[in-house]
Amino acid sequence: MSLSKPTMSAIRFGYGIRPGEETADGPDALMAQLEKAASAKLRFPAEGIEGRYATMLEFNDRVRDARVKDKEQRRKNLRPIRKDIFKVFGTDQHLRVAQSAFSPYGFHERLATFWVDHFSVSARKQRMMNLLAPLYEAEALRPNMAGPFEKLLSAAIRHPAMLTYLDQIKSSGPNSRRGKRAGKGLNENLGRELLELHTLGVDGGYTQEDVRNAALVLTGLSIEKDSGESDFKPQLAEPGPLTFMGKSYGSKKRSVDDVNAMLADLVVMPQTGKYICRKLAIHFVSDKPPQPLIDAMVAAWTSSGGNLMDVYAAMLKHPAAWDNPGEKARQPYDYVVAGLRALDVPEKAFAMPDRHDDEDDDDEAAPANPAPAMSAMAKKSDPKMAATEMTEEEREDMVEEKKAKKGNKLHPPLNRITVGAMKKLGQPVWEPNSPAGFDEGFDAWISSSQITGRIEWAQRVSGRFAGRLDPDAMLKATLRDAARDDTITVVRQAPNRTAGMSLVLASPEFNRR
Repeated sequence: MSLSKPTMSAIRFGYGIRPGEETADGPDALMAQLEKAASAKLRFPAEGIEGRYATMLEFNDRVRDARVKDKEQRRKNLRPIRKDIFKVFGTDQHLRVAQSAFSPYGFHERLATFWVDHFSVSARKQRMMNLLAPLYEAEALRPNMAGPFEKLLSAAIRHPAMLTYLDQIKSSGPNSRRGKRAGKGLNENLGRELLELHTLGVDGGYTQEDVRNAALVLTGLSIEKDSGESDFKPQLAEPGPLTFMGKSYGSKKRSVDDVNAMLADLVVMPQTGKYICRKLAIHFVSDKPPQPLIDAMVAAWTSSGGNLMDVYAAMLKHPAAWDNPGEKARQPYDYVVAGLRALDVPEKAFAMPDRHDDEDDDDEAAPANPAPAMSAMAKKSDPKMAATEMTEEEREDMVEEKKAKKGNKLHPPLNRITVGAMKKLGQPVWEPNSPAGFDEGFDAWISSSQITGRIEWAQRVSGRFAGRLDPDAMLKATLRDAARDDTITVVRQAPNRTAGMSLVLASPEFNRR
């Protein structure tokens, strides 16, 4: 079965079809979205990038003033601050879903989701990550995902969100000034994930010694306390020269230039291009992408020095990218956004609710601040290498989460058809379970429990918005030539509009791309 270019453009490379919205027609139209989207206003963070830094400083001041000696009083002082921080985060989560659903640039939005997952951070790491995670996507990833990979890599690795999430702010060279004075040691989390998840891949030909040496080069990366922005602090940096995979970085006096040089060298290593291109092909095309497609993307990467626009174009212009529709399962975020677009749900329905309802269970859904999961390299070497030591702040947050009572929740309510649905289906916004991000595999998202959850969501959202729509017309408008004959028949036989809409959203075609 083959589908038209407009249908495939919207379903495989975008977030589905919104009735009445113009649909991209093939590679050139999809690539044109990237330039147009670059100048479009982003909905989050709610107060903008500069405003978010001001918000973080304001909260830091409040936390500092709240930290009295008496533990019980300190807990009482910090509770309203935590609630306010979580409310800011909840607002951004809802704005993020609206961004994906209402943007006419579906390919751009899908790329943003891909890179957020590739360079994963989680808001559940600690309190301030709730403010940093949305900022990270808006400031580091989106502005750099249509240019050189080197620039994107540097922006992601050096951002305060990544430095916090992977404990780089706790890392110092053993022979650095702070290392000698305070006995603080090296933390290898960022060095390990830089190699395993962000550049070379798990089979990238490096060793545990390379992980340690990469972590040593990264020492010095930290956060400026007064501004909240990333900074390089020489007193934390391991003196050089440092050798990583056959190259020397720095001297006795280290600088951020050493980090930039190592990142640039990682970009041009053949393993990186192969790893990134294959991962992009898996995300957009197939869990087992054709090798000729990957080869074409790698060739574009090599000839352009890792320019992502060239790589995207090579993918979109290769015939294999348009073959075999329906091979990929829509992840929950993709599925919910596509469903909201198909039903043309109005913008006011995306807002964060004012209060919790009986089904809200967000406080109990996950631990407040899980440590980053151990990578494959860490498991092969020493599990202690990947252990994350909790700060006093992180311990307090976990205790406070456990004390939260129903009806007096720390977290704000979640919209059950948007953010709440994604969380219930296993893909909460900016909250992956590990630095590896969310699973891409078909079997992870097409299971009996997953399908049951999707049917329940389809019935809920259809019950609210089906009254003004005709199921048969909606099916033709949003699935077009992807709709199978048996699905068309079943939808037409539905006893009412709600049932008909639910059947469209629950159909195999709608759950795949």
